[in-house]
Amino acid sequence: MRERWRDLVRVVRRFEGRRVVVAGDLVLDRYWYGAVQRISREAPVPIVRLDRTRLMPGCAANTVMNLASLGAEVLPVGVVGLDREGDALAGLFKEAGVSCRHLVREKGWVTPTKTRVLAGSAHGPRQQLVRVDSGESNAFGPAVVKSVRRALGTALRGAGALIVSDYGYGLAEAVRVGEYAARVKVSALDSRFGLLRFSGLATATPNEEEFENASGVRAGDNRRALERAGEALRARLRLRALLMTRGSRGMCLFEKGRKPLHLPVVGSDQAVDVTGAGDTVIAAYVLSLCAGAPFAQAAHVANVAGGIVVERHGPATTTAGELSARIEAWGKGALA
Repeated sequence: MRERWRDLVRVVRRFEGRRVVVAGDLVLDRYWYGAVQRISREAPVPIVRLDRTRLMPGCAANTVMNLASLGAEVLPVGVVGLDREGDALAGLFKEAGVSCRHLVREKGWVTPTKTRVLAGSAHGPRQQLVRVDSGESNAFGPAVVKSVRRALGTALRGAGALIVSDYGYGLAEAVRVGEYAARVKVSALDSRFGLLRFSGLATATPNEEEFENASGVRAGDNRRALERAGEALRARLRLRALLMTRGSRGMCLFEKGRKPLHLPVVGSDQAVDVTGAGDTVIAAYVLSLCAGAPFAQAAHVANVAGGIVVERHGPATTTAGELSARIEAWGKGALA
């Protein structure tokens, strides 16, 4: 595929304006950065002087931001609370030009939030000391489910793709999002813990751990065993294609009626941070499919996109322009 890199660039140029609906678990990532002053006398823990706070979209919300950064018209569908965190998440979407008209703002709902405290010496690197999660006990009652299903049905009118972004908070299963797959040309699943609970979408993008948990087979270095397990899982989920990400070992594409395709990692195999890389992969992959690319081409584009964001700290995004430039460099042999 390297010798056909121009075809991939043409695919990326068709990203602009593609309408994609993301239905899933919208989470706010909050980062507290500071310096360790001393050990507390109250308990054997460090006292951190807070220097700055950073808010970022997480989980399904990070997929939304990746799609927007790549030029898509993205419509997020999910539940956020009438709280400060919900306001913050909606504000981040609006800053990125993302419509919030299909968000369900629910009274009494705690917007899922992951708060990370990162600290170190005054002039040294920061490391994560603790993570505090909230919003995991929200209940999807009948009224909430009805509101989300109504919002999802409306959002899908005129959309080219649906991404089901399941991070274990319960929306995708409670709302039965998979039932809406037939309404769009492209439907894709990204499920952190429940891959086997879904079937009948066009494609899915599990990472290696998720693949192993669902298939019961360790991927390892046995290519034949991996290919058998991949094809069996694709058939079990009734997918047209399954794209497994393997970190430093690249990706594997299992497509109905075709031989498995093994894609080596593009760029450095020493990732700086893999946080949110799966969100970038599925965004580039789905947009490529919306742009008319076959699964193999879409996988190559997604592979390059993933290689870009793992070079950066925290949940990161890339742009269509940057992605095109990286594909060109790869095609010309400037990248490994």
